[in-house]
Amino acid sequence: MISPQDTILDTVYRHRATEAVFRAHGDRAGACILCEALFERIEDAATRYGIDLAALLKDLEAAAAGDSLTKGV
Repeated sequence: MISPQDTILDTVYRHRATEAVFRAHGDRAGACILCEALFERIEDAATRYGIDLAALLKDLEAAAAGDSLTKGV
């Protein structure tokens, strides 16, 4: 489970597929989240860039679930 208190770096490290989610949400917000907020908590970055936290977490969980399936976890 991905928590809003997790850092972006930890999330991408554990679930590589979440990188695309951060890029997509960042593109819509007009920022490179992975460039500018890599060490921030997910909830802090969402607030900073005006991203819907619930939608972001839902997308991250979906990506992480797909990532786990490809790893055979």
